[in-house]
Amino acid sequence: MINHPNRSQTYTVLNRHGAVQDSGLSLADAADLVMGYDGHEYEIKDSDGPSRIGFDLWTSNFSRNSTAFNGLTKSTIYSVHEDRALAEAEIYRKVIKHAEWFCGCTVMTDAEHAEETARLASEAE
Repeated sequence: MINHPNRSQTYTVLNRHGAVQDSGLSLADAADLVMGYDGHEYEIKDSDGPSRIGFDLWTSNFSRNSTAFNGLTKSTIYSVHEDRALAEAEIYRKVIKHAEWFCGCTVMTDAEHAEETARLASEAE
């Protein structure tokens, strides 16, 4: 398991303007940065669905920094894994895949970001 390729994968988060917010992040840290932007909150809770299997992602619609904050709402992101660690990893992967839903940002692996940066630099020459 130590040599599993996903265990050493690190991520870069770009804001909606394409500037690097942070890099070298673990999957969980990248998802946390995306979901927690500007004081937003989230929680992964046991499923409350009919089967009660798995976990659901609950998020705030508004920031804690906003006067409109009204608590957490169940999102459309979930996992049917019964093991919490596996479920969290699946939910985090879904979050970074759809980062634009949360804050208009983009998440890519550090390797993908390095390739994109090199490509853009070569085009600018």
